[in-house]
This record gives sequence, C-alpha cells and structure tokens, in this order.
Amino acid sequence: MKSLLKLKYRQLRNALVRGEKKKFILFFLLGLFFIFVLGFFFNKIFSYLAQVQEFPHFFKVFLAEKMLMMIFMTLFSMLLLSALLTSLDIFFISRDLHFLFTTPLPVRSAFIWKMLEVSVYSSAMVVFFSLPVLFFYCRYFAPGAGQALQILLAFLLFIACGVLTGMMLGLVIPAFFSVRRLQPVLSVFSIILISSIVVFLRLLRPERFLEPSEIDNVLKYMGSLDLKIFYYFPFSWLARAMSLTADGRSVPYWKTIALFVILVAALLALVLWLRKTFYLQLFDKLNRGGRGYFKSSWHPSRLKNDFLPLLRKELKIFLRSPAQWSQLLIVGALVAVFVINMKMIPLPHPSVKNFVSYLNLVMALFIVAGLNSRFTFTSIPGEGPGLAHIFSSPFVKEKFYHFKLWFHLVPLLLIGFALYAVGDLALHFDAFTRVIALVFLTPAIVFLTILSLVLGIETNETNPLSPEHVIVSKQGISYMLWSMIYLVAGMIFLIRPVGIYYWHHFTHAAIPYREILAWFLGFELVNLVLITFYYRRGKKLWLAREL
Repeated sequence: MKSLLKLKYRQLRNALVRGEKKKFILFFLLGLFFIFVLGFFFNKIFSYLAQVQEFPHFFKVFLAEKMLMMIFMTLFSMLLLSALLTSLDIFFISRDLHFLFTTPLPVRSAFIWKMLEVSVYSSAMVVFFSLPVLFFYCRYFAPGAGQALQILLAFLLFIACGVLTGMMLGLVIPAFFSVRRLQPVLSVFSIILISSIVVFLRLLRPERFLEPSEIDNVLKYMGSLDLKIFYYFPFSWLARAMSLTADGRSVPYWKTIALFVILVAALLALVLWLRKTFYLQLFDKLNRGGRGYFKSSWHPSRLKNDFLPLLRKELKIFLRSPAQWSQLLIVGALVAVFVINMKMIPLPHPSVKNFVSYLNLVMALFIVAGLNSRFTFTSIPGEGPGLAHIFSSPFVKEKFYHFKLWFHLVPLLLIGFALYAVGDLALHFDAFTRVIALVFLTPAIVFLTILSLVLGIETNETNPLSPEHVIVSKQGISYMLWSMIYLVAGMIFLIRPVGIYYWHHFTHAAIPYREILAWFLGFELVNLVLITFYYRRGKKLWLAREL
C-alpha cells in the first residue's frame, strides 16, 4: 500500500515537472472563483436567516435545516451516481488492474486501494461544493469548535454512506449487464438527472422565500418538504445532525451519528463480502473475448456526393460517444436556467428590457463559444490515427477542411439564433434588437468556429486520451482566452450604435441611422478581415499537414 501511495505521488510530481504547472494553476484559480461565488451566495442566505429579528431561533434553525436537506439531497444524488460510475471504471476497466493482480500484493489489498481511489475521485467535487455550505452554517449557527467538529463528523459519515452505496451498486450491476456498454448509458443518465435537478431547483425560485412578506409561502414550501420518506436517507440525517448541533441537543445528535455508523458498517461489510464472493469472477468475465456477432451496417449510398461518407462517419461517432451527448445536456440545462432567469427578471422600464436583450446576445454567443471549444476545436485532434485513412484516400484534402468547417458551422448558427429566439419569445424584443442579432451573431459565430478549427489543426495532439485532454492543451486554453476577448471587444464595439439608437429613441430625437449603419458596417468589415485571415491560415496549415 505504501508503494502505491509513492506511485501516485510520483505521478503528480512528474506532471508538474513536465510543464503542467500552468494547467494546475488555472484549475486552482477556477476553483477559488467558484468557492468565492458559492461562499457569497450561502453567506447571504445564512446571514439573513441568522439576523432576522422577527423569527425565533428555533424557526431559523428549522428553515436552515430544510434548506440544508434540499442542498444535500442534490449533492447525495451527485455523489451516488459519481461513485457508481467511478466504481465501474476503477474496479473493472482501470488499466493497472492486470498489473496489480500479477504482483505479490494480495487481492484484498489491491481492492482496498481501489476503494480509496473511488472514494477520493467520486467525493472530491461534492466535498468541494459543500465547503462553503458547512463553513457559513457553522459561522452563523454553530460557531463553537466542538460544534464544528460534530458537523464535520456527520458530514464525513454522509460522504461514506454515498460512496459505499455507489460501490455496492458498482459491484452488483456487472453481474447482469456489460460494464463497457452500461457505463456510457449511466453517464448520460447521470447528466440528465443532474441537469433536471438544476432546472427544478431554479423553478422553485428559492430567492422569494427570503422575503419577510413571503412568510406564508415559506411555511407552505417547507411543509411540502417535510416528507416522512426523507427521514430514511442520509441527507436528511446530515441536515438533522447539523440542526441538533446548532440547538445544542447532544443526545439526539449522537443517536443520529449512531444511525450513520450502523449504515456505514453494514455497507462496508456488504462491499467486502461482494469482493470476496463475486469480484474476481466478474472481472474475469468482463475481460474475456466476445463471440464476434457484430456485423457492420455500412452500405454504399446511391447519392454521388463526396461529403456524404464523411457526414455518416461524423454522425456515427456522435451517436456512439455518449460523452458528447452529456455536453449537450449540460448546455441545455444552462440554457433553461438562463431563460427562466430572463422570464423572472423585473422590468420596471423598457430600457432595462433592452439591456437584458443585449445581454441575451452575449450569452447566446458565449454558449456557442463553449460548444466550439468542446466539438469544433477537438474535431481534428479527435480523428487521431484515423487521419491516415483521410490522407491516403483519393479524397481531396481541401474538401475535408471545408467539410469540417460546414459540419460545425451550420448547427452552431442554428443554435445561436435559436437561443436568441427563445429570449425573444420570453421578453418580446423590439425590431432594432432583432437587427442587432443579425449584425452581431452571424459574423461572430462564423469567426469563432473558424478560429476554433484553426487552433485545433495547430494542436500537436495526434492521439489524445479524451476530448477533455485536448481542451486543456495550450491551443485549447488559447481559444478560451481569445474567444472571451473577442466577445468582450465585440460587445464594447456595438455599445456605441446601440446607445445612440436608444438614447435618441428615449429623447424622441431624430435617430442618426447613417451613423448607426456606419458602425454596423465597420463591425462587419473587421469580422470579414478576421474571418478571411483565419480561414486562409487554417487552409494553409491543413494542406501542409503530414502524418
């Protein structure tokens, strides 16, 4: 076990020595940013509850408990699914399993090591998101050191319950289903569930329950969460333990801890029994060869089109890669939350509505930039060794470049304008805003798509481990940076004509359409130069590329 710990340490050290410090620093800064945002949010909530004079202390603790139960219910779902998927991967598909089983290391020790890996990998994100919740709850409701330790103990047992339950399911499911076929489906299912939870929580509009005038709605809402079935789940035990700690009720608290301990011990015993009874048989079953029943369904098409075989190839890759579906589902959830936010924004004046419509353009372009980062940028490196078939075929290389461009550009144009259309349906924008959408979105989406494709061609990754590995490369980070710079610069460039129009419209003065048109033409001209430059650069790089 000590040797395995040294191995992990050396892997991390070698990653830093190889020049990946910038990537770790970037992730660290992003983590700090999210911690800051979550901390600001939960600080506002718990400080408001703690300082409201109209509420007695027991009612404050009651409201905080129900809010914590809702939060930890979401986190427990994420933890359970993460532990399940990680267990399937680490216990059955991990590359070092064959090596570990040939060493003198006992199978029991190797299994325990894999259990530790599953625990760390599956719980890291949940622990990360829980830190601001725990810190600010302790600050306002349980400030004592002993109280903080009690809450920490309950939280660790909560994590253990979720991880061990996911491990247990991960050891049972392979007895009935193929791991390699089931894991992508479960990944998509988990993304659907998490996206649904995000949208559902936003539809609840929790901000309205912090208004004193909404006290009746608070009581009704919290009463609807007081379901007896929740009392049998660890997330309810954790919320209950935290509220008992805040009230200083030690006896009920330790009874709750006893429930946690009994459940953790039972789950641990069951996982170890499954390891002893079924694990090696399931592992051996998974690594046997197949029976060769698969038959290709690829048939030549009657339509004589050079792009048709490539189109079929791209569609099959998409349908056989559930990781790409998950990205679209996440984007869909974000879009739904954004639309809900727009619908709920108070619009006391038409100028506010115009400002929101302008921000909607920026958000639509931001989502398109994210899709370019995930799909267009990774399309060329994602071909991997398959580029040998493209280069050795009689297919013209220039046509392949054009195909990659149009294959991603057309859907992104549809998505960009669909996002704006959804905002238009929600807030009913004026005619001038629709003109801005045509002027702003069309060249911007074309430029960002070409930029991502060119940087993807420049990427040195010829056989990447995954699309995520390509995204965090030097070119991937460069695309994220330049797309954000372009987005901000384009928004600032169009502030002048937009401001001119709405100011003259507000003052009922004659609108200088010629000046506005000149600004629009200038924006189009700058984008035309950028598009032409990067298109020709990408074409030159692609034609000069060799294996």
